[in-house]
Amino acid sequence: MQRCWLSCSVDIIMLAQLFILSSRGDVLIFKDYRGDGPKDAGELFVEKLKSSKGQDLPPVIEANGIYMLHIKCDNLFFVCTTKSDVSPFTHLELLARFSNIVKDYCGILTEESIQLNFALINELVDEIIDYGYVQTTSTKALKPYVQGDPTQVRSDRPMLGILGLGPGLFGSDMDVAPGAAAEKPIPMAPSGQLFRGAKNEIYLDVIEKLTVLISANGSVIRGEVNGCINLKSFVIGNPELQIGLSDDLVIGKTSQVGYGSSVRLDHANFHPSVNLTEFDQKRTVIIHPSEGQVTFMKYGVSGELPSALPFQLSATIEEVSDKQALDIQFHLRCDLPKSRSAVNVAVSIPVPKATTDVIPSIQGSGQSIEYKASDRQTIWAIKKIAGVTDTTARLRLTLSNLTTSSRLEVGPANLDFEIKDFVCSHLQIKYLKVFDRHNSYVPYRWVRYVSLSDSYVVRLR
Repeated sequence: MQRCWLSCSVDIIMLAQLFILSSRGDVLIFKDYRGDGPKDAGELFVEKLKSSKGQDLPPVIEANGIYMLHIKCDNLFFVCTTKSDVSPFTHLELLARFSNIVKDYCGILTEESIQLNFALINELVDEIIDYGYVQTTSTKALKPYVQGDPTQVRSDRPMLGILGLGPGLFGSDMDVAPGAAAEKPIPMAPSGQLFRGAKNEIYLDVIEKLTVLISANGSVIRGEVNGCINLKSFVIGNPELQIGLSDDLVIGKTSQVGYGSSVRLDHANFHPSVNLTEFDQKRTVIIHPSEGQVTFMKYGVSGELPSALPFQLSATIEEVSDKQALDIQFHLRCDLPKSRSAVNVAVSIPVPKATTDVIPSIQGSGQSIEYKASDRQTIWAIKKIAGVTDTTARLRLTLSNLTTSSRLEVGPANLDFEIKDFVCSHLQIKYLKVFDRHNSYVPYRWVRYVSLSDSYVVRLR
């Protein structure tokens, strides 16, 4: 079998072990390639995870004479170990590619999908790496050597989740695709063929993550958007795709913005397979995608953001001395356009160490407040909030000892949310054209826009 090695300008990748763990620390997949690594590597990693006390682990850690490198994807940990002094970036890139391959073959990265496709993933692990040396990280190259069939997971999550709302369809027919339409495994038929009843489909996901720090008076201390465009292809052959981006797109912080320009990116990086010969003139990128998912563009915007921030949060804190308590009223305003809404909104508020009880009061349906004493946090959950609306919540914090510094221990608040059909950069996919000289078909073409919170922090004092 002819394989292509993962390119590396520093070292040839050599691993001792590779494994996948759930968010609870359960070992889902474990492969020991060389027999010289600790048999309890999974348990060692879980111990490091627990000792971090909720903080993010560094991507490279050392334990008992071995290096453990990991990434986290969709609440799953992909970990490899090695005894060699290696290039960490190369190994982290390998883990990222491995997670993408698993997603291509399973359709979705969840604990259930890993368990249902245990045999298939073990086949992939054996084919990707041989005695610790990487053989290939190409989804297409692996297909002839993988004999197992994937078991597709039926998504039972609510239709209001991330990318779970029906995307828009290019063309005259504006039907809505199922929320989990793109969360299916690649077809296991030989390359260039399609299973009977399967559709030729192409999905484009424009995903932006917001990193924001807001002061107590509402001014923005830090604003940053990191975005990417993911392409997932379920078409036969290897067609040429022409993807048109916003005509008024300007890249570069110091670039001059002409009259009417509305889309500006500080920087943009493209996948090596992307042809940019027509990008400067037409803002068109050309790509020949292989089966599976590829991130063909990453970009960022910082400083003054093109759009108003989606949320503003304020708090009023009053001391109730005779009852050893704090009364807090939160006011959350959604500044999205009227036609948009945010879902799965969660406002996490740290509370004082002396807190013994929390009595919540909320208005409206679809909201709840949970107090987690172990984390000293109160979480205000809102299923859905429409643009240009606001809502309030009240908390009474009972303290064992009310001091002058108690109110200073409240906050800062952290917001998590998902917004469909909205991106702060205003970047748009104008068209998607498919050219295939060897096959005649009209594929289904879908595009989705999603904004997520990466770190959306609001100071309360």
